[in-house]
Amino acid sequence: MLIVALVMMAMLTSTASGMEPIRHRALRGHQIWQLSGDGGAVSFELMQKGLMDVLGHSRTSRKVRVPSRALEEARRILQERGVAHEVLVEDLATFLEEKERLARGSVERESCFPNSCPRPFGNSYMTFKQIEWFLQNLCENSTRASLTSLGKSTENRDIWMVHLRSEGPKAGGAIWVEAGIHAREWISSAVALHLLKNLLQDDGTAGHPDVYVVPMANPDGYEYSRTLDRFWRKNRRRASNPECMGVDLNRNWGFHYGVGASDFECSEVFKGAAAFSEPETKALRDAMKKVKDNLKMVLSLHSYGQQLLYPWGYSEEETAPDTDDLIKAGNVFVEAIKNLSNTSYAVANVARDLYKASGTTEDWAKSVLGVKYTYTLELRDEGENGFLLDPSHILPCSEEVWEGLKVLLQRIF
Repeated sequence: MLIVALVMMAMLTSTASGMEPIRHRALRGHQIWQLSGDGGAVSFELMQKGLMDVLGHSRTSRKVRVPSRALEEARRILQERGVAHEVLVEDLATFLEEKERLARGSVERESCFPNSCPRPFGNSYMTFKQIEWFLQNLCENSTRASLTSLGKSTENRDIWMVHLRSEGPKAGGAIWVEAGIHAREWISSAVALHLLKNLLQDDGTAGHPDVYVVPMANPDGYEYSRTLDRFWRKNRRRASNPECMGVDLNRNWGFHYGVGASDFECSEVFKGAAAFSEPETKALRDAMKKVKDNLKMVLSLHSYGQQLLYPWGYSEEETAPDTDDLIKAGNVFVEAIKNLSNTSYAVANVARDLYKASGTTEDWAKSVLGVKYTYTLELRDEGENGFLLDPSHILPCSEEVWEGLKVLLQRIF
């Protein structure tokens, strides 16, 4: 409590004295650009070099974030390539401060406490501590649910897993749901918490599988994105350059490690020093191996783009086993969502329809563990708000994913 009070006092003092407030300071001078023409291809190349952060999940994405340290070099390279750009946001910190000012007081935010956190929030994003309180409350009040720490993060936070044991007729298998591996994708963990609640309360419409859910795979990055850098993606691994900390945990898995990833520490897709170099991916790997014989589906929740992605991510030419079944089951999922809320999701291949990305949960689970159904689900929206998705989307997004998941599990089991 003393530490929290001191931090709050420091923030108030800096504001009152004219000093820059701590929140969003890391994004001071960062800009959002819209590239023209063939800018999509150039943007991915510059992302590899740590000069840009591609903000869209498609081959043609031209909206990028450019760090202040890279503005001059990025302009020079674009000019050499004949790619024009429009500045959409002049200063990202100022933009976020104004966005928060306008939203302040519009909705009464939820709260909870260690011994009273009975449900996931529906109109605000939970802190990591609140997520822990909810998970503890959930498991203390259910004979089906148990809570396990898979290990510690880089900054010594717990990586929690909830196991919902099957009841009733055995489904003969299990599913694994992972969320929050990319820090700024807040909606992924929010949806995972609501799925947990729905799966625990389900009367059998989703079958009776064992369920393993890791709702926050990157707690350090999440808290950093909440307090200091809203666009933070990676974990918080220390680096030689303090501006370039972190490893992209979804490029750190040991299958075709390095394809579609970067050797540059400053890159948003930095793969790390070696496969499974990070405590977060090691913890997830070890836990998944323990239950691999039961796993029928692995679902990794991300944002944004409204796409259900299937492997491979490492190659456009290679076709993953069971691709026809992955597509057919995926179509059932997206049709259920369309029927419920008229929200459009697409079934797509990672490498062919998006971009090459290896060292991912999805590819590793498919190849190494041999899980038949492995997907990455890119949640709301299609880019209007992107990573800054308003918390008013938490409930409708959770409801539509739950509807899709029910029919997907009925098909698989």
